[in-house]
Formats: sequence, structure tokens, C-alpha cells
Amino acid sequence: MADLFFCPERWEPDSMISTNAASQIQVRGFSGRTAEAWQLGDWGSDWTAIISKIPIETGWLEPGQQYRFCFWLNGGENSRGDETCMLEIYGDDSEERLSFRLNRDHTKPLLQKNHWLLFAVPFTAPQAGEALTFRFIASGAVCTVAGIPDMNMSFCESLTPDEPDEEEHPQRHNIAFPHGWPDEERKVVLKARGRELTLSAHALRLAAAAAGAAAGVLLLRHCIRKKHSGMR
Repeated sequence: MADLFFCPERWEPDSMISTNAASQIQVRGFSGRTAEAWQLGDWGSDWTAIISKIPIETGWLEPGQQYRFCFWLNGGENSRGDETCMLEIYGDDSEERLSFRLNRDHTKPLLQKNHWLLFAVPFTAPQAGEALTFRFIASGAVCTVAGIPDMNMSFCESLTPDEPDEEEHPQRHNIAFPHGWPDEERKVVLKARGRELTLSAHALRLAAAAAGAAAGVLLLRHCIRKKHSGMR
């Protein structure tokens, strides 16, 4: 089985999608060194896709040959669990495509290093056709795709993986956030008369401030009444 590598310079935004939020950027990759990458998607419901076409011919993709498509990926999940992060591979007929979901462990990575996931997705080049199209799709979350330094999969596969994260997170680490994860706002559940009301910590502080202000007004009115009654 031969390896095919993600090369950022050979990719571009899919012109069929008008809502594309994709850019070629430099990131700090799995090794801590600067690497070329594509960052695609946002936290809304719009779709983003980038594509690359690889010829099916000698020197590119050999007809009938088995391959692994290799790349590093970061992010691609949101806290709601309704995101799309996917790789598609198809030939002349786009309806007959291979789809690999890259979120929520649907497609198992080889390993995780410094919060980057190493993927090697298997496929077979068709016996006939002009080219294969590779397409990354994102919606509902930002994901970042980077290449393999020096196209050296043996080195990457020999890395010592990250230690398992003991803390539960609703989404994967994402370099789009300064600390890797979004700041989680604490929620407070109030129970009264058999009903529950969930408030964020910020809303609770506002409610407490309003309650304090209301109590101050009532206390002031009480003092004024006492003063007036004492003057009679």
C-alpha cells in the first residue's frame, strides 16, 4: 500500500460553495514547528469545502493501486455535537463517493500528538478515469488540516502519543481557541415550586444585583415610613 500526502499548495476552496470560510495559513503543528495548513469552517451552519484533483496516471495515482491518504487534523468538533467534519474521495461520478467522517471517532486516527490527530485513510484508485477528487468538508466547527513533514509517515507513526485526557470535554482541542477549548460558562440550576430554571453565572450575577437593588429600595421605603410615623 502506497502513501499519498496532503500538500496544502495543491488545494483550493470548492467554487461550488458560496459560503466558503477557508484560508491557507501557517500554524504550529504537532511538533511545535510552523507548518502550512488549511483552516476551514466556522461555528455557524454554513458549509465550507476545499478540493484537490489528482490525475489517475503513471507518476500520480496508478490505476487499481491501494493507497493511504495521510494528513494531520486538529479540531472539527463543537460543543453541541452537530458538526460536520468529513473527507470525500470520488472519481468521474461524484455520486459514487467514499465518505470518511473525521469527527467523534467515526474514523479512527493512527495516533494523537500535541492535540493533532494523524490520519491515514485507505482507498483504491479506480481502473479507469481521469482523476480522483479529494474534498474536505466542514460545518458547525473549525478544523485545520496540515501535511506530513518531509512526507515521512514512518517517523510520525513512531511518535509517542499524548497521554489520555482525564478531563471530559464536549469537543476536541481546537487551535482556533487560545487555550484549546472555549471558555465554559458555569450554569446554575434554581429549583422552586417543583420547577427548574437554568441560569448562566453571568445571568445569576445580574439577577442578584437586581434583587439587591430591589431590596435596597424596599429597605429605603421602610425607613422613610418609620421616619414619617415617628414625626407624627
